Amino acid sequence: MSVLGIDFGGTKVALRVEAADGSRRDERLRIGPDEPAVSVLERTFTAAARLAGPDAAVEAVGVSTPGIVFDDRVDLAPNVVGWSELDLAGRFREVFGAVPVAIENDVKAAALAEGREGALQGTRVGLYVNLGTGIAIAPVLDGLVLRGAHGAAGEIGYGIVGAVSQWRAGAPTLEEYAGGSGLERRVAADALVPASDVPELIAALGTSPAADEMWSGTIDEIARHLVTAALTCDPSRIVVGGGMTRAGSALFQPLSARLGAALPYAPELLLSEFGPDASLRGAVMLADDAAAA
Repeated sequence: MSVLGIDFGGTKVALRVEAADGSRRDERLRIGPDEPAVSVLERTFTAAARLAGPDAAVEAVGVSTPGIVFDDRVDLAPNVVGWSELDLAGRFREVFGAVPVAIENDVKAAALAEGREGALQGTRVGLYVNLGTGIAIAPVLDGLVLRGAHGAAGEIGYGIVGAVSQWRAGAPTLEEYAGGSGLERRVAADALVPASDVPELIAALGTSPAADEMWSGTIDEIARHLVTAALTCDPSRIVVGGGMTRAGSALFQPLSARLGAALPYAPELLLSEFGPDASLRGAVMLADDAAAA
């Protein structure tokens, strides 16, 4: 028998059918600009049936998604039009019937993968950090991912940049300021920065004082929130994933320096072992757990 893992992202859907012997089949779908959530979901179900094969026999399904999943809705998922209005769990129950389905937040699914088989494996207290379109963390304690009372533990992207008292007056959240889309908007709006997107911003470092200042301020703000998180759970290791890791040493060197300078016991800083497939790997693990249960 096989299990099915599905990872919903802001711009793509990744699917994987994995057999007990480790063999697997993958498929990816692109999410169109402003494509409605209902359309994304229907195309995903069609692709899942195609990937599972003519008998469509999967033992369990694991799903990774942006946002916080409740029985009748998904909260805090602004990146796909209409995603927060979906009864995601209900639709999966309708389509897969008696087949068990496990649904988890994408960052927590990635942390599960890193904790069991990746860069956090064997670490008693670790922290998985996603730096991409969204920003969030997931503490991993003895291999278990901390979920919180509402499943929203680690949603640091909603933290405030600057004084909290100014939030209603327009102070941005961390995600709006330093997340991939927010940073790209800031780059495009700054006439002094010789770049139109984040890769061009990185390429301009060292040659443009305005680019250096914007990037340094971004790292400062990310580090400030991570320092608070690290002081809370005292991790021995922090693993970073997400699209911003493509910046390489331009991200890791200053981030590591800031954490080392601010923390009494500086954690080791590592790159995600599963990279862009971390949430998908976690979704397959969720399916494996559901099948075993």
